[in-house]
Amino acid sequence: MRYLISAGFIALAASSVAFGGVVNVVTFTNHAEWHDAPTDPDMALFPANWEVLFRTDNMTEVAIVDRAASGGTDWSSWTATSSASGGTMRSTGTGIYSTPAGSSIILDFTGPVGPDNGGLRGIGGGFQFFDSEGVFVPGKIWLKLSNGTSIFRNFNSETAFAGFWLTDPTLTITGLTIEPAGTAAAANFVGIDTLYLGYAGVPAPGAITLLAAAGIVATRRRR
Repeated sequence: MRYLISAGFIALAASSVAFGGVVNVVTFTNHAEWHDAPTDPDMALFPANWEVLFRTDNMTEVAIVDRAASGGTDWSSWTATSSASGGTMRSTGTGIYSTPAGSSIILDFTGPVGPDNGGLRGIGGGFQFFDSEGVFVPGKIWLKLSNGTSIFRNFNSETAFAGFWLTDPTLTITGLTIEPAGTAAAANFVGIDTLYLGYAGVPAPGAITLLAAAGIVATRRRR
């Protein structure tokens, strides 16, 4: 299932940011749809000459160093931290989560973003919202954009996968926050079991070859 998010769902990061109209973001609850969307001729998400690259980070293989988790490479590099002062990231058998209870996971994408390599325009993952008994609880995802805006999605029923494609050619994804929500948010936890990253743009010469050698899947947008 996919959705277009309109300006009515946009929260401005700062009052000084001018914004109008619609930010073109398509959201998904199915991994196959998210992965296939860039090459789907009916959707035509990106210009015909753009390349689309994918990277998958399994969070069960991510090490925790100095209370933070990190992964990726080049354009897909990221760091995950807890929102709590003195908080940390913990590894479970299925992924990573933020402690203490009630804290959020803050993901910052630190890879280079510029005209030569397009930028991060797709993100998806298996996101977890649960209490101390392991029971699903409400949560929220904030998608942070390069123009200072944030797009959010609420989770009020259990969802294993959530994904986004940002189709505005002038914007990229710079961060993501996963936070507990609802009346018992302070006692709940958030986690990620798998993170999927999607690049879209016109890469620098040789970039496809180098990324393919690093195990990153590359596809070409077709119409």
